[in-house]
Amino acid sequence: MASEDTAPRFIPGAVLSCSEPRELGMIVRYDGTDYHGFQKQPDGCSTVQAVLDQTLAGVLGPGRSIGASRTDAGVHAAGQVVVWRGTVAMPLEKVPVVLNRRLPPDIQIRAAFWVPKGWDPRRAASWKQYSYRLWRAPTPPPLSLYRRALWRPDALSWTRLNQAAALFLGRHDFQAFRTEGSSAETTVRTLLVSRWVMEEAGLVWRYQVLGNGFLYRMVRHLVGAMLEAAEPGGDMDRIRHGLAFPADKVGALAPPRGLTLEDIQFREPASGKG
Repeated sequence: MASEDTAPRFIPGAVLSCSEPRELGMIVRYDGTDYHGFQKQPDGCSTVQAVLDQTLAGVLGPGRSIGASRTDAGVHAAGQVVVWRGTVAMPLEKVPVVLNRRLPPDIQIRAAFWVPKGWDPRRAASWKQYSYRLWRAPTPPPLSLYRRALWRPDALSWTRLNQAAALFLGRHDFQAFRTEGSSAETTVRTLLVSRWVMEEAGLVWRYQVLGNGFLYRMVRHLVGAMLEAAEPGGDMDRIRHGLAFPADKVGALAPPRGLTLEDIQFREPASGKG
């Protein structure tokens, strides 16, 4: 994951000359609980992008933002990457300070950096990393985790969770593990990481997944299928069936509150075209 005080390693901002056209890039974190996703909505519902655009325009002047990932309603982000299509006269180091004073506390700018003019973070993204957190204690999670972890105090098999996660590794057709409504050209994706880890002395079970792209609500469907497999009496058969027969839907949809977009990796652009 990108550090708190540096631009992502994939951005060639350090080699941009002063005369080369450039635009503002930012790493953004947010708690998505109170937002209808990242992307602006035609009905005017509150979204992360709408708040960013209003705040950025008020500070920097006219423009619009482009996000690398369109997270769904209620989903969080620690490493969303956003580019501002507009003029920036402010010194780069002041951008996070000034914006964070004006943004609501559930949206924060972690870092600001320059990117080539016209660079599209959505098209240039090559890998995305998500986490899904479960709170496993018999009592509700503390306030620090309450909005970003799913409380599951019931019996779940740690062994079966990891066995199920391993089935998703590699290149598969994940059509069975998505919600309809996506315009994706193909439902084939490759997962390099798919595993569960324990944190907070075993009180938090966190699913880590790294892939070259994800279908609409795919991670939440994967988590839902794994939880079903890990429940008493559960097994891997439905997951294996969904991978073998992609047209058959598999797995319940896990709630959004446990899901966080952690990091995005990019192809280093040869030019500003992404």
